[in-house]
Amino acid sequence: MFFDVKTKQFKSSDGIAAAIAIACLLFFSFEVLSQQQEWLSYYPAVSRLQGTLTKVFKYGKPSYGAEPETDEKVEVPILILQTPVRVKARSTSSVNNESVTNVSFVQLIFPPEIDENYAKHLDKNIVVAGTLVRGYKGEHFTDVVMTVKAVNPTGKPTTR
Repeated sequence: MFFDVKTKQFKSSDGIAAAIAIACLLFFSFEVLSQQQEWLSYYPAVSRLQGTLTKVFKYGKPSYGAEPETDEKVEVPILILQTPVRVKARSTSSVNNESVTNVSFVQLIFPPEIDENYAKHLDKNIVVAGTLVRGYKGEHFTDVVMTVKAVNPTGKPTTR
């Protein structure tokens, strides 16, 4: 490749390949930047998450797996997020004082009026709205837990 002083142009077939490579690099860099999530906030802010609802079984009280033969087995609803999220710490909170990033799984806690119906959403893509807290109790099985206020608040259908 060389520069022609008279025409002020690069002369080479590599020039086209280089231009394509630079265009691809810029395109994919923009794509990565556009996928970055804004920070979500812990309680009392209401957040919306989208993903596939599943359930897992975990050991519960009294020792949460330390004594499996005597611990209760609990059903835990987990939302597998379409896109990982990040949640910003609240410096004024004694519980929610740690930021977390790359969160892909969120345990859902349904209020009694929704809890009996959550099974109809299993293995489906849903949107939930609710408040987030940092997992800190024995019955919290993920780093971030959501107390659900509404399922499909956008009115999107629950389809697989």
